[in-house]
Amino acid sequence: MCAALTDLIGKASLFGELEPQELEALARAAERQEFQRDEVVFAAHEPADSFYVVASGRVKVCVSSAGGKELILATLGPGQFFGEMALLDDATRSASVVAQLATVAYRIRRADFERLLEQHPTIARKLLRELSLRLRRSNAQMESLATLDVVGRLARYFINLAKQHGQILGNGWVAVRRPTHQDIANTIGTSRETVTRLMNDLEQRGLVVNEGKMSYLKESVLSEAAE
Repeated sequence: MCAALTDLIGKASLFGELEPQELEALARAAERQEFQRDEVVFAAHEPADSFYVVASGRVKVCVSSAGGKELILATLGPGQFFGEMALLDDATRSASVVAQLATVAYRIRRADFERLLEQHPTIARKLLRELSLRLRRSNAQMESLATLDVVGRLARYFINLAKQHGQILGNGWVAVRRPTHQDIANTIGTSRETVTRLMNDLEQRGLVVNEGKMSYLKESVLSEAAE
């Protein structure tokens, strides 16, 4: 188990330059946690004492309005991490994280994380790059909400999903775990009913094929719809 976890942590972008013995020490300090689909990992405004690396499954990072409307900011899969922001500024959690699929994640406590940052400045630089990338994605999402119609936003959603979590099959097709229509709606700022109608249209046009728990996407054609 420790060897597998060491390999997983080593593949995370933050920790790629750590020596094997350092990865092993970090793996020994990590706590395995399992979450069922729709289970809350942590909620916005909770105290923060740890961050997480996803081993399997997928989680969503989301915020809710006063009226209870959810907006999904990001989805994260194996090898990606979350929960680091509140450790850097000593604030509470800025968003909630909820499992979209059955998920295994490893929790690394604040003291171990801070010790890593002190001992390995390269991790801090990588963390800044990752935060910058996530800010760019957030800006792109806001731009989509402001400038694209709902068809364009849906196409852009699937393009991003394919890039971040997809498996390339060849001939322009990409496979992803099938998201719920409600999660799609909460990401692109529309209703579940609208997503269902548009998904039926995409399927009829052959741009998306849904089979069981998987969706198969024709990425190049979706890109044209997202322009």
